[in-house]
Amino acid sequence: MRTFTSYQKDFATFSGNGSTTAPTTNSYDNITWGMRMICDNIRQLATVFYFNEVPYIVPGGTVANQQGYTLPGDFESLMNITVQVGGILYQPKESPSRRHFDALNVIQFYNDFPQFYYIFNGKILLYPTPASNSNVMTINYKKRIRDISMPDVTNVIASTTISATINTTTITASGATFAQWMSYSGWIQIPFSSTDASSGDNTWYQIASVTNSTHLELKNPYNGASVTGANFTIGDVPILPEDYQDLPLYKALRLYFTSRVPDQSFTQRSIDFGQMYDAGYALLEAKYGSKNTSPVLNDTEAQVWNPNLFPRSIG
Repeated sequence: MRTFTSYQKDFATFSGNGSTTAPTTNSYDNITWGMRMICDNIRQLATVFYFNEVPYIVPGGTVANQQGYTLPGDFESLMNITVQVGGILYQPKESPSRRHFDALNVIQFYNDFPQFYYIFNGKILLYPTPASNSNVMTINYKKRIRDISMPDVTNVIASTTISATINTTTITASGATFAQWMSYSGWIQIPFSSTDASSGDNTWYQIASVTNSTHLELKNPYNGASVTGANFTIGDVPILPEDYQDLPLYKALRLYFTSRVPDQSFTQRSIDFGQMYDAGYALLEAKYGSKNTSPVLNDTEAQVWNPNLFPRSIG
């Protein structure tokens, strides 16, 4: 699993330049520059392959006679919107222009069955305007990806240890350890140990929430043996699948050896990192480039019978 700290260390190692001092007043030091390139590529990959797609259920649902609803704070772009009315899930279409949406609203119309939506000024507007309260409204959207920026927190740095119980989600620290940033992009690892009582399963677990400075909750249950007094590492982890988290590092190093250090003696390094990136990207695209296993439907898969039609043959 890649973390902010491991990206920093490996960029410094492979570039041969771990400088944290800017060469000129209006420039970045090498590590800051490298992390900017890494974070830029994380955002690009997440957007292309939909890793930043999340649902948002509008609090309270629809409100009678209210047309506009505030979008989430990290909203980037809309995938779709649904409104549950009784047992029917409606999916309104996007109004193609402001002029079209305004034409629809020449006369205010109230109805619980939405036909169109339009995004304007941080809100999503529905047509017709909802006539009832509490119909469940779900906004499926791509969220903005924040830069990873927090250094690893370990038992050595925090001067604490942790306890975990198999098949539960609560992690308890022996002293003040946990911070709220960990609930956004934090993952925790309890490493193997020569002492069974403190030996975890060496697996990374996503942190769902931080209750307080000594308690946090995992997104999925801890599967290792129950431990007390265990060492740990908590890292700020990118949104990318673990097997492809090296790609932003390769991209940053390719840029480093072609732009920041445009020396012909380093040309081969740029080529090597570029080839490593391209090969990894091809694997990423093969696995996550389509929402379906195969975009091609054969005759059997494509054929759908309407149950309301009269049977074609009997007997």
